[in-house]
Amino acid sequence: MTAPRKKVALLIDTATSWGAGLIEGIAEFAAQRGDWQLFLGPRGKYERMTLPEHWTGDGVIARVTYESLATQLAERGVPAVNVSWYRFGAGRLARCTCDETSIAELGARYFIDRGFRQFAYCGSSIRANYVDRFGEAFTQSLARHGFACFNYAPPCAPDGFLPSAGDLDRLIEWLRELPKPCGLLAFDSLQARQITDACQLARIDVPREIAVLGGEHDHLSCTISKPELSSIDHGPQRVGREAGALLQRIFDGQCPATETVLLSATRVITRQSTDTIAVDDDLLALAAQFIKENSHRRIQVGDLLRAVPISRRALEKGFRKRLGRSPAEEIRRVRVDHAVQLLCDTAWPMPKIASTVGFERPELLTRAFRRELDTTPSEFRRQHHRHHVARPAAAAESN
Repeated sequence: MTAPRKKVALLIDTATSWGAGLIEGIAEFAAQRGDWQLFLGPRGKYERMTLPEHWTGDGVIARVTYESLATQLAERGVPAVNVSWYRFGAGRLARCTCDETSIAELGARYFIDRGFRQFAYCGSSIRANYVDRFGEAFTQSLARHGFACFNYAPPCAPDGFLPSAGDLDRLIEWLRELPKPCGLLAFDSLQARQITDACQLARIDVPREIAVLGGEHDHLSCTISKPELSSIDHGPQRVGREAGALLQRIFDGQCPATETVLLSATRVITRQSTDTIAVDDDLLALAAQFIKENSHRRIQVGDLLRAVPISRRALEKGFRKRLGRSPAEEIRRVRVDHAVQLLCDTAWPMPKIASTVGFERPELLTRAFRRELDTTPSEFRRQHHRHHVARPAAAAESN
């Protein structure tokens, strides 16, 4: 006799790329198992969600952004996994989400690798009484590299998308006072888009004077911004798959109902708002731009010297002083960064990816990946590919 399917409610917003990606990942896990039935309705990001009183299902995966929902789930005694940065229900509910520290460190490294030495962070205007551990982690990561960070905490505006005239004036004043060039990380893409709008009003050039990076990717916010926004991809599909696997382990009695799983950051999606190298030397900037535009052609340092009127000694010295690496290392970094995008967004075989980003053989891509990211292209794809098929719970648990 076939066992009844597990009934799982999804209390996750359907209005953002993050929420939609989570749901896709959970659905992939459920499809592989074949014994889950998902229950989902359209939801807004800041909607107060609750579990219907008549719900008699087996489990819940929820974006728990209010204490009232955490309390309801705990009192109902239903196995539940929280996929939010909010820690409501800590010690009472399981949690699976992206690691704030990992994402903040990725943002810091991203700016440092592009030559920035002056930094800023803008928190969220939506989240009242929210402990911004993401901003704290960004500031601490920069401090470990010897850099300070200018922080701005906008007043809470639940409507979010339309700050008051006074709030906008204060934001513009803060942006004008920042040292330039500056790498600015915003809490999410919604806040980052407010920054780019404010910069336009203040006649601040993005990205030349302030490069703006959104701390959470939302496709719509990123593409309607002018210029289009760069953002950190948390890999919501992967979070969804792992949240499903965690809930199944709870069903099977293989882990506590309060287990926490934190996942590392995925990548930065680079668009126009950070498409710059922050160096104050025109020839070095020209060399960095040449690398960006020609790395796929299997260029070497000699090609830079033929394209840019600079001596090898000055080129090497300038790159190490301003970017912290050699020209050859910058070529490798740009190629690996391009490969990361292709591994996440395509199903291309490794030889094609290696050739496309400028490596003669796949083995050279693997070697560069190990140096830059301490992993292999195949392992990176297994963890981060958007259409990755979820592993069975037992396999996920064994790692």
